[in-house]
Amino acid sequence: MSTINKTYFQNARVGLFTHYTYATYAEGKGHNWGGTWYSADNSRGAVSAEEAAALFDGEAYAKVAHALGAEYVVFTAAHAGFNLLFPSETMKRTGCTQKCSESSDVIAKLIAGLAPYGIPLVLYLPPNDAHDINDAELAQMGWTDDAARMAFLKELIREIYDRYGKDVAGFWFDQCGPTADVCDCVRECNPDAVIFINTGITGNTEWHPLSDILVSEYYGSIEGCDSDTLPTHYSQVNRQIGNWWATGGKAPTDARNLYRYTVRTVATEGQYNAGIAWACGPYLNQTWEDGVQPLLLSLGELLHAHDGIYGTIPGKAYPTSPNALLGSDDWGVSTESPDGSIVYLHVLNLPKDGVLRLGVPADGTRFDAAEYNGCPLVLTAVEDGYTVVMPQDCDRIDTVIRLYRCV
Repeated sequence: MSTINKTYFQNARVGLFTHYTYATYAEGKGHNWGGTWYSADNSRGAVSAEEAAALFDGEAYAKVAHALGAEYVVFTAAHAGFNLLFPSETMKRTGCTQKCSESSDVIAKLIAGLAPYGIPLVLYLPPNDAHDINDAELAQMGWTDDAARMAFLKELIREIYDRYGKDVAGFWFDQCGPTADVCDCVRECNPDAVIFINTGITGNTEWHPLSDILVSEYYGSIEGCDSDTLPTHYSQVNRQIGNWWATGGKAPTDARNLYRYTVRTVATEGQYNAGIAWACGPYLNQTWEDGVQPLLLSLGELLHAHDGIYGTIPGKAYPTSPNALLGSDDWGVSTESPDGSIVYLHVLNLPKDGVLRLGVPADGTRFDAAEYNGCPLVLTAVEDGYTVVMPQDCDRIDTVIRLYRCV
């Protein structure tokens, strides 16, 4: 596997983003939204951080991530109520022993489960959630001002790296992130760590100066949508399947729809920001929302069955603009090998007459050969670009044609 550092994540194409939460929002602060349900037919949340952590099955979760084809996982160490799903000495020092598990450790389970597949783990933390913790706990935790809160966060990060070492590949910080000294603390503990900092929601273009990745946390659910009509973006995209945390949702579409959106995201101009991380996770009893797990497995089968996704960069000869849609008259999108020698045409809409008409390459490149599944295709240079005679055995999901640049 490639070295796990920020370059790895910048070039990753597919991830899995999971909010697995206990007591997400605090009572008495205008919120009482709870967290992950116990099961589809039992809407109670966990009775404690210990129960939530004890029930989690890291091996089963990792199998799903692997089957999806995830190149990384982002998982909540704590959400809005800052309830930690591992036995934190930092939290226990404050006296808020209820805000961490007693002995069960979700992070350790994740590391052990993901290790056989070589999938790196990034931990989600919300560094500015003082407004979602009750006043008594805020006082105990010492979150009396911003500086005190950041000091607590640095202590916690040091504890995490003392416990897990570089098995924690980095952090995904929400709510405009922490201060620079907190990021420095991450780098001191793990110089290879990746830092994601979210400053916006949909189609975010505000790149935090301390972040390695441009993030759009919430790019909306795909429910009820033909994904061709949804815009892509060059930030990390996190689209929901079901709910942010498992609370009675269901699979909103089919694998073909998810696959087409994934490919379009991967191909989007400027997408060096970890691609798309599909957002979903298990109930406390470790089942998944209705149809979600089979949907992930089916999407993974499609991703593994098609060329030109993993290990590629966005197409330069035939670029896909950010926020682009895919109309019925558009043939598809393109990706390229990192050295630029191969262009992968993802033909998502097959030409009715069997001839693919390509415009003039945007980067002025020239091609001398085309193939599909190892078989040559007829490639012709014409005045306004190129034509390719499509194969007889086209793939109705994605016919991936290789174009070879002239040497």
